[in-house]
Amino acid sequence: MLGIAAFAVPAMAQSEIVFQSGTGDATVVTAQPTGLAFKRFSCTGFQEAKAKLLSAYSEESSESIAAPQHRLDRSLLDETLASYEKHVCLWGSGSGPSMIVVVDFAKRSSEPRLYALDLESGQGIDTPVVVAHGIGSDPDDDGYADAFGNVYQSWMSSLGAARGGELYRGRNGLSLRLDGLDPSNSAMRQRDIVVHSYAAERRRYFNYSLMSARGGKPGTSEGCFVVEPHRRDWLYDRLRDGGFLYAGLGKKSLEVRQQLVAGNPVAPVRSSLDEVTFRQGTGD
Repeated sequence: MLGIAAFAVPAMAQSEIVFQSGTGDATVVTAQPTGLAFKRFSCTGFQEAKAKLLSAYSEESSESIAAPQHRLDRSLLDETLASYEKHVCLWGSGSGPSMIVVVDFAKRSSEPRLYALDLESGQGIDTPVVVAHGIGSDPDDDGYADAFGNVYQSWMSSLGAARGGELYRGRNGLSLRLDGLDPSNSAMRQRDIVVHSYAAERRRYFNYSLMSARGGKPGTSEGCFVVEPHRRDWLYDRLRDGGFLYAGLGKKSLEVRQQLVAGNPVAPVRSSLDEVTFRQGTGD
């Protein structure tokens, strides 16, 4: 069962690591991007931290956090906390990262929607950053992820919880492996669904002239979580070697994930990446 060893450091030798052809290599990076490791959090204090966080989230609380435009959706917060409790506290080692990453795929790709949330203080609940989704998840290219999957070469983003893995150097430079913990995203490693940014010459994701022509939408990925270069190391420090990421849709998550697990299609899949065209000099 995936959740049982969800936060144990992999014991396999580097020579045993196998990646799909053409997506990078198995050169594991041993140094932290900035030298900072995430703080560990004991599940003995989870319920207390959860109650404090939800109390501060509530507008009725005297300690209420202001409610700006980009606040994390409450239903997605509840879903994320329940998933963390299951995978880390019940099935895991009983301790995990105090800061977790949440992606709200109900929001348009032009909106900030990736949160790094501190379980103990609530910091980060109102300050998301932009992240790209998979081209197969957005068949009409309207900026909304409408389809999700767990199948190789579907180019779809996946929903559910994931454990941050090792850093490696691939075609997008320094990247971070992910291991899906739910039936809806269990094939993340086999599909090469990772976290990455990009080198200056591969700017198709966040090329600002291109984004302007696309109504503020970043370019789509092949299912990976792609952030701007200046956000890369900040995110890796929160996910590497045992970090916790949850991607959901808030109120829509349960229904969509049940369809995925049942093997039912959620939306049509774009048949070929050949349909995507970028301006000369803005991508590859």
